[in-house]
Amino acid sequence: MNPINYIKNHSIKGTWDIIYRYKINQVLRKFAIKITAHKPLQDTIVIESHNDFDSNGGAFYDYLIKNHYNDKYKIVWLLKNKKPDHLPKNVSTFYLYKPSLKKQMTICTAKYILTCQDAIGSVRDGQISVYMTHGPLGLKAFKGKCDLPGNLTYILMPSEYLLPILIDQYGIGNSKTKAEILGYPQHDCLYTSERGDLRKITSDKFRKVVLWMPTFRKGVAFGREDSTAIEPLGIPIFKTMDEIQDLNDYLKTNNALLIIKIHPMQDLNSIKIHDYSNIKVLNGYSVKKLGVDNYRLMKDTDALISDYSSAAYDYMHLDRPVGFTMDDANEYKLGFIVDNPDELIGGQIINDKNDFVSFINDTLNNKDPYKEKRHEVFNKSYKLHDGNSCQRLAKLLKL
Repeated sequence: MNPINYIKNHSIKGTWDIIYRYKINQVLRKFAIKITAHKPLQDTIVIESHNDFDSNGGAFYDYLIKNHYNDKYKIVWLLKNKKPDHLPKNVSTFYLYKPSLKKQMTICTAKYILTCQDAIGSVRDGQISVYMTHGPLGLKAFKGKCDLPGNLTYILMPSEYLLPILIDQYGIGNSKTKAEILGYPQHDCLYTSERGDLRKITSDKFRKVVLWMPTFRKGVAFGREDSTAIEPLGIPIFKTMDEIQDLNDYLKTNNALLIIKIHPMQDLNSIKIHDYSNIKVLNGYSVKKLGVDNYRLMKDTDALISDYSSAAYDYMHLDRPVGFTMDDANEYKLGFIVDNPDELIGGQIINDKNDFVSFINDTLNNKDPYKEKRHEVFNKSYKLHDGNSCQRLAKLLKL
């Protein structure tokens, strides 16, 4: 790698971020491997997730705590955000990107390493490492964008149908990583009768609640841009604040709530929308402050609008209407995981604001015209639909 060219392409700050987040830690890990080479592996479970305590890592952690696995095992979180004020016994933290020899020694002596985004493989013989993913499946292609280490023990997969497609996308066809179809921990809560997280956002009652979860187009990390479409408000479909005001007026007239959950990787400088009486806007920071979990929030909604992300397919476990915004499909640079994306679209395609309102109107009137197609897509996308994924993962790990 030519360092001068790298700095030109990524800026001095971006280059420093790479050095600070990864390169120094790599040096420390090599040193830690030497130090711990003859030390026995410890009863330690290292966990990393998309936005800390969320996604599959957070769901499996909740299962471990609920079932008192922290009585036997030390659980260590690799955090990207602020450390919580209170943690259960035998739970500790390190900052994922902050160089630390102690952190690397903990990773090198842990029996289990479970990650959702920044994948870590087994650095010692006998370790079990699992890449759980933070989005089991979505339309968007990611081949060459997800760099998985070759020393992973397992990767979770959704179904036999998607197995060859995702193995190709992850680029693990020639690795020793074993694909396991166990279900995903984050989906387990969708099968319980427990109340969800809507109450953390509002105490008002609405006729219907629709959740909109667009994937990121302009990423905050290293200037990544996945779409060339111009989005004046930082979101698809709507171009002006007047259009958002009209949407809010429509929602208010019908006593409906729209929650727009901004992707945590989206550059928030691009987001120009804000809260209205019947529109709530959440981002990675506000969900942390409110303690909102995406999947528990899904439980309290009547329909979901997404696009190329995994959220639409997560939501299918609830068997409720799903809409797919596709207005920038031609400008979406990543492309899709299949040649014909229609075979994996189990819901209404939304190309403009009229389609958007039509989808909400169907929801208000309890119409579900794409139910049969959704079931078809869901059944071939996910083998397991029972809410026992955490239990199966614990069994795989022999905890």
